[in-house]
Amino acid sequence: MTTTKNLVLCALFAALIAIGTHIKIPTPLLPLTFQTLFVVLSGLVLGKRYGAVAVCVYVLAGLIGLPVFTGSALNPTFGYIIGFIPGSWLAGLIAEKFKPCFKTWTLGAMAGIAVIYAIGIPYYYVMSKYYLGNELGAKTLLMYFVLMPLPGDIFKSVLAGLIMKRLKGV
Repeated sequence: MTTTKNLVLCALFAALIAIGTHIKIPTPLLPLTFQTLFVVLSGLVLGKRYGAVAVCVYVLAGLIGLPVFTGSALNPTFGYIIGFIPGSWLAGLIAEKFKPCFKTWTLGAMAGIAVIYAIGIPYYYVMSKYYLGNELGAKTLLMYFVLMPLPGDIFKSVLAGLIMKRLKGV
């Protein structure tokens, strides 16, 4: 049942995702943003249905022209944004189906981020090759789009688990 509380929480998470896009912490490999943290938290906190709705609100806001993306829909990284929706949904599904604990929430966040990678990387490759005319090899894709962001995404997954533990009092 859709309640006012759920709608407000969806809007709140859409705003948090937008804010997380613009918070950048410099690290030796890549800047660490909190966008994916809020994406997986939307699923963990709101559940699969409302988590995905929150991310859809964020995506639609960007598509209608609100400045919530760092690039545009024609940017090769837009595939990651598309992956946010099933990523949030999967994190929420795992949180709903398994014992509520730090391990479940952390693994749910990691699974959500894995889905984002699984959609974002092939999209980046296709857009880069066919739209920009710049073909990237598998080694380059693995290095820049898996190995370099992985430590930050593992950190964000653990942080999501800790935030959930605090929120749920478990």
